[in-house]
Amino acid sequence: MANNNTVKLVGNIGSEAHIIKTEERTFASFSIATTDSYKDQDDNWLEKDTIWHNLVAFNPKLVEALKAFKKGTRLEVTGSLSYRDFQIEDNGRPITKKEASIVAYKVEQAPLTKKTT
Repeated sequence: MANNNTVKLVGNIGSEAHIIKTEERTFASFSIATTDSYKDQDDNWLEKDTIWHNLVAFNPKLVEALKAFKKGTRLEVTGSLSYRDFQIEDNGRPITKKEASIVAYKVEQAPLTKKTT
């Protein structure tokens, strides 16, 4: 069966993974920053805004491996997009919102790439 919900990100880890232990399981929560760059008409490199992506990992081996990555490490992450509902109050009224995150199932250190002119 094909997995049509696949996400691949290459970016820098924002901080060391936060390891969370509950009665049911242990998992890791971490974030990746990505910034797109492109060349303008004059052949100068320009960067767009940095986007932060929230990720979680449930595989015990992956949770353990994530402990080794320090802030700023360039990673390549493969996973799937997941949504969760949560409630907040706005002027005393409960509002349900959705949050998107990526459930990582593969994380590797990515090579640093140098922009060429």
